[in-house]
Amino acid sequence: MSIAKETLNGVAIWPFSHMEFEGDALWILGGLYTWKAKAEQTGGAYSLCEVQGPAGFSIPRHIHDGEDEAFFVGTGQATLLVNEEEITLQLGGFAFVPRGTVHTFRLDEEATKLFLLVTPGGIGHEAMFAEMGQPATERVIPPPPSDVDPEKLGALAARHGTRIVGPPLLSAAG
Repeated sequence: MSIAKETLNGVAIWPFSHMEFEGDALWILGGLYTWKAKAEQTGGAYSLCEVQGPAGFSIPRHIHDGEDEAFFVGTGQATLLVNEEEITLQLGGFAFVPRGTVHTFRLDEEATKLFLLVTPGGIGHEAMFAEMGQPATERVIPPPPSDVDPEKLGALAARHGTRIVGPPLLSAAG
């Protein structure tokens, strides 16, 4: 389709699609992050990212100051920590976390695909992920990083409106 739709902010957007292995991919903290929709494609309405990693993959607990985040499990199982409550999401499971809320996630199974829907798009996640990671040269889960400096990671996240406030969510066995 070539008919553009004007958004409220005057940015022209067009219909688009990405298949399973399409979209800009990054290796971040031992996970494979693939952008399915970026703010420039949605008129800033949202960004959508698919996350894959090894079983037990988790990121530090954090708060977004300017973005709401929703989570959808496309395959496998993931556990969210929202404030102090653990929520297990299985295939098709969904959760919404408003800005200003402490949260993190953990991929509980090897083949889990967790989708992150961030709104509004383009406020912080896209630039933060680009600075935090590196372009994926293959569509594979990278090895875990060996040299993450928590202070540098916290400063990087803060530049993009995210405050790191605690450790990753460990697995029940870990």
